[in-house]
Amino acid sequence: DLYVRIGDIRRPYVLRMLDIGARGLIVPNIHSVDEVRRLVDYARFPPVGNRGYCPNRTCGWGADEWSKDVFSYMEMSNARCKLIPQCETREALEQIEEIAALPGVDGIFVGPCDLSIALGIPLQFDSPILLDACERILAACRDNGREAFIFAANMQDAVKWAGKGFDSIAYCLDAGVLIGAYQELVNHFRSQTEA
Repeated sequence: DLYVRIGDIRRPYVLRMLDIGARGLIVPNIHSVDEVRRLVDYARFPPVGNRGYCPNRTCGWGADEWSKDVFSYMEMSNARCKLIPQCETREALEQIEEIAALPGVDGIFVGPCDLSIALGIPLQFDSPILLDACERILAACRDNGREAFIFAANMQDAVKWAGKGFDSIAYCLDAGVLIGAYQELVNHFRSQTEA
């Protein structure tokens, strides 16, 4: 399944990703409940939102059986795509319970790097301030039946967040994993050839 991180919550950006087949939208830099309401309005069909009707590649341009009935198409489209706002600003954290409770939101993705900066503790991943914030976000998700996602820059943090109950962990950056693997290969090669 294709999950896409979009950098703008304006309607054309949201619809473009949904129309090309994204099965999830991860939306950074959220500051308010109203922003998330607009996001839901653009991304969800009625009765949850006001997304415009147009069969697209996700349903074979209307040829797939599940999409031939307009009500089935709208219901299935709403169910097939996850809408996941990120909590990485102080404002989003302050409103997280209300954001997590909004109909049409499937989960919350925690961006601990930016959230730590917003909280005045840049990249201090073991700070009680950040840990409390993450616990608050996790509780808001649990209380509303939403999934909780988080980014982990290293294996230690991935294990920590999994132990706290996050449903999914985005581990490192692809480039970081690739660089680390090559560094390990080079170090292993050097240790074998210098012996």
